[in-house]
Amino acid sequence: MRTPIEPLVAMLFAVLAFSAPAAADDANKIKACLKKEQDANRSGRDCIGIVSDPCLQKPGNEATQSMVECVDGETQVWDGFLNADYQLLLGSLPGAAAESVRQSERAWIAARDADCKVPYDIYEGGTMARLDGASCAQDHTANRVLQLHVWQRMAKPE
Repeated sequence: MRTPIEPLVAMLFAVLAFSAPAAADDANKIKACLKKEQDANRSGRDCIGIVSDPCLQKPGNEATQSMVECVDGETQVWDGFLNADYQLLLGSLPGAAAESVRQSERAWIAARDADCKVPYDIYEGGTMARLDGASCAQDHTANRVLQLHVWQRMAKPE
């Protein structure tokens, strides 16, 4: 006899199996864009939205939930980069510099959270707040990754 939870677990695994290759593809798109930008000695800011913007333009993604999912999907990729790059940077710095990065990260998290709360307060929790809040998180997270890349190059100049 199957328990009521078994179909939910099966569905979750199906979703994860389906989304993992998509997330890997998204990460590869962003990585390729960042490499191209770095090779051209540009900031990489043009890579922000490289995944979510086409997703937002797809037919059927006009609903707020779909739009938020597009933006959140890209934000998750940037967040993965952020976590890996943060650890890499900390591992390459001596004590005082590493502590400065830790303090900066804590301050950045607080600033991101405060900034991205504003749309929710302005729209009083309406549907546009979700999309603007998600976009805020994407922009902040991606820009933080770009900042970590600058610091990585400072710590280990080529």
